[in-house]
Parts: sequence; C-alpha cells; structure tokens
Amino acid sequence: MNFQNLNYFLVTARELNMTRAAAELHISQQALSSHILKLEEELGCQLFDRGHGLSLTYSGKQLKRSAEQILDIERQTITAIDDINKNMRGELRIGISHTRGQAILPLVLPEFSRSHPLVELSVVEGSTEELEEQLEHGTIDLLFGYVPFLLDTAETVELMQEHMLLLVPKALLQEKLGPEEAERVLTEYRKKTDISLFKDMPFVLLQKGDRIRTLVDREFYHKGIDPKVTVETRNIQTVFALCAEGMGLTVCPEIYLGSPYTIVGPDSYIRSKLEVLDFYGLRNVDTFAIGYNRERYLSRTAADFIDLCTKACKTLA
Repeated sequence: MNFQNLNYFLVTARELNMTRAAAELHISQQALSSHILKLEEELGCQLFDRGHGLSLTYSGKQLKRSAEQILDIERQTITAIDDINKNMRGELRIGISHTRGQAILPLVLPEFSRSHPLVELSVVEGSTEELEEQLEHGTIDLLFGYVPFLLDTAETVELMQEHMLLLVPKALLQEKLGPEEAERVLTEYRKKTDISLFKDMPFVLLQKGDRIRTLVDREFYHKGIDPKVTVETRNIQTVFALCAEGMGLTVCPEIYLGSPYTIVGPDSYIRSKLEVLDFYGLRNVDTFAIGYNRERYLSRTAADFIDLCTKACKTLA
C-alpha cells in the first residue's frame, strides 16, 4: 500500500463517482480504476460496491477513516520537515464563509503570495459548521470565524471587534415617510437604536441559516417584529445592490463598509445612497478571529498568514 493509491482511493471514496474523481486527480478513469483494483487485490477485499452508482463497502468505510488519518499525518510530517529545512513551500488551505471572503481575502492573499511564492493557496468556502468540521479533520489549516469556535481544540487569534450595521436606502425612506418624518425617524433612531422604528419598512436579507440572518432574526424576535422580507438571497453583494435601489433595508457587519473590495466600501456609489446606522448599538459586539487546530502541526507559513491577517484587519476596524 502506498500513499498515492491511498490518495486515489480517498478522493474516489469522497466523490463516489469515478468520472469526477479522475477529473480531480487529473488522470484517466481507466488509470484510476486500475489503481483501485490493485489496492483491493493488495488488501484482499472489495472496497466499493459497483451496482447502481458507487458506494463504499464496510471495508471501504474502515479504510476511508484510516486513509484520512494516514495522509493527514504524512502531510503534517512533510510540512514540519519543510519548515525545518526553511523551504517555505507546500499548501495552505483557508476556510471562510461565502459572505466574508470578498471583504478580507483581497487584503491578505496577494501580499502573502508575494512573500511565499512556493506556497499553494486553497480557499474553501462553506457554512461555519462545515468549516469547523474540516478544521477538526485537517482538510483545512486555518478558519476565519467568530469567537467562540464550537470546536474544542480550536485555538483562535483575535483579528478585530465589530458590530452589526443597519443600511437604510435614502430614497425609500423619503418615499415612505416624506422628508420631515424621515429626518425625525433617523434622529430618534440614532438616539435609541430601536429597530421598531422601521418595523413597517421592507427588508432585503440573506437566506435563513446564514449567521448574519440568524442575528437579525433574533433581534426582530426580541422586539416582537415580523418583518416584511421582499427578497432573500445567499449573495450579500446582491443584498447591498437591491438595498441601495430601494427594495428594502438590510443588516451587515461593519467589516463590509471598511473594505474597499465590496460594493458598499468607502466612497462607493452604492454607499452614497444609504444611511448607515448601528443595528443594535454597541452591545453584542462580535470578535472576529482566525483559528487553527492546536492538536495539529501549525506550519510556519500558516503562522505567517495569521500575522499578516492581524495587520490587515487593523485597517478595517
């Protein structure tokens, strides 16, 4: 049994599709089948049921768990030796939510690539739950998220403190309330930070399940508000654009307004069409952090990336 065959098996076991697995491995389907058959012959058992679709046998499931651990140890060992030899090469796999990458990654990845040209960068996007599971199993090295991480073995480095902001389309406010009433409501809101003042206004929000949406729904619940949601989407840039065009108010973390790479960044056209207010004042301030699994080897490149992130996020705070 060799590492290559184990890797080929593991990719196939995850995909459960020979065509996709072969494409991911950049080999022919015939060559992949040959490697799997050799591994089955070596182990003296069948690893896949090849009936209607591909599925793992009991032996295949056992090997999948072991292969993940074996290949993970191999990768950690190679990384440690590279660090000892000061090669500064290898791969760095970064986990981040769908909505966060656009605000943060352009600030850090280009500079990191220039200083570490031999390091292959991989960005994995997903939900917090999915990414923390990957951090635990070693399929990603670092994870951007909010403290506290649910993973017990996560070690976090604080990047910045932030709170939520309410974005109000100026044109919509004028249309619904008129100039004088709109100004009165804005003045009162700035004093009280009470979302109930906008309870009759429409909202454009991220879909349920997103962390931002969960925080927003929790605040509505506490205030006894059943908001009129005109549009739900997974794309936060779409939310900003629709909000600016008057389809409804929205809520977002302040990091988006500090990043020049988002459409509501400093001095942007869309930003000029919005009133920017605190969503719930300075309570419930969140700590945004980058985390790693302390039970796993932290490479020099990963440590360098963390240092770079702490410096970059100071410009957004």
